Amino acid sequence: MKNIRWIIAMMLVCFLVVGGPGAQFALAQSAAGATGTDTDGDGIPDEAEKLLGANPYAADTDGDGVNDADDNDPLMAENPIAETSTTALPIEIKDARVEDNQTADHLEITMLNTGSDALNGFDAYFTITDKKDGTKEGYYVKLDGLEIAAGKTATIHFDNDVTTPNHYYGNMNGLYGTSANGLIFDVTLHAMNYAPVTFTVEKAEGTAEVAD
Repeated sequence: MKNIRWIIAMMLVCFLVVGGPGAQFALAQSAAGATGTDTDGDGIPDEAEKLLGANPYAADTDGDGVNDADDNDPLMAENPIAETSTTALPIEIKDARVEDNQTADHLEITMLNTGSDALNGFDAYFTITDKKDGTKEGYYVKLDGLEIAAGKTATIHFDNDVTTPNHYYGNMNGLYGTSANGLIFDVTLHAMNYAPVTFTVEKAEGTAEVAD
């Protein structure tokens, strides 16, 4: 059963952006899985996800374990990282950017393992906050397959190219892809049995992000 608040939100967005009761009804039908391409199989057609700011490539946009169609707030996961270890994570952030990537702009992080052992079991949580109006989104991502040998660097990308190693889901329909305001990315990087590392990346005010 689809979450009622989510369906209502979809209808309201359609009313404001597309216009008319007929359009509302059509979108609501699509949300119920009646029509429309649904790439991620979450029960919400891709075009509706675009209007709603959700990721059409990820059935659980914010990574909180709840399918978008059943999520009260599919763009805001709470941080689930609850590490008790106080051992410092031997990682040096060499570069973190959300602009000027070699491909389409996205969150990209390059890190160096400064320790003597390989590191794995990574996950990440980050929020995106609009500098002007305070709108906030939160995403949790399990960094499956990421392993960094001692003394080596690795770069991870949140760009939806998930068939490529070290590439993960990133929501370009949310604030990052739609807001022309400056944005603040507060990132928590974690590896099992180590204390998390936190850092901030900022996107300059200007246009919403598009492919370079």
